[in-house]
Amino acid sequence: MLTRNPLPSLDMSSLADALRDALGTHEKTPSSDGLVALLSDLGRRHSWVSGDILVRQGDAVDQVSLCLSGSFRVMINSADGQAMLLRFLKPGELFGLPSMFAGAAFPTDVICEQDGETLSLNKLALQRLLVDQPILAIGLIESLAIRVAELFSLIEATLLQSLRQRVHLRLIVLANAHGERLRDGGVRLSLSQQDFARAVNASRQKVQRELKRMEHEGLVSLGYRSITLLGMPNS
Repeated sequence: MLTRNPLPSLDMSSLADALRDALGTHEKTPSSDGLVALLSDLGRRHSWVSGDILVRQGDAVDQVSLCLSGSFRVMINSADGQAMLLRFLKPGELFGLPSMFAGAAFPTDVICEQDGETLSLNKLALQRLLVDQPILAIGLIESLAIRVAELFSLIEATLLQSLRQRVHLRLIVLANAHGERLRDGGVRLSLSQQDFARAVNASRQKVQRELKRMEHEGLVSLGYRSITLLGMPNS
């Protein structure tokens, strides 16, 4: 059975909850509309279509962006031209914080996977917002902590000698972050085998053979642009 403690996720509702706490309001049903409206007054909206490059690895970034809709793939490129899929950004997630605050070059490419929209804030606007609503800093710390946990998981995967171990670990991490839990207890990951091979950082042929072995052993079920993990524990 594939088991591993899932990494948490921080979405727009969590940030909206923090904002309501800061403003002293306590609505019964959380909504992110107020947060989006507030950020819209401070930043700029951008629309993207599939294939658009939002930012390239090595770019200087002076703003943070919030995903409002759609899906965006995060890729890292090696000096020899190899590209590795790290994750997908989904609505409510932030990107650009370390580069903006530390002044470091952006570490990855961010590419639009499904048409969507982002909202960008410059450093000064974000700093002013955090001064006015310091509780939001908790949300940013949580977001960065999740990224650090993902980074350590990725480092762990690169240290594993066995392809089977690397495939297992990346399947679990990606399924916890992006999977759809099914009624029978499985978790469906909507991802092509080519993209998953990029996430494992191995050839498609080798990863496909390993996935086929796992399917034969009853660990996964393979479909068109999908991998279903069988017997995933509830998070």
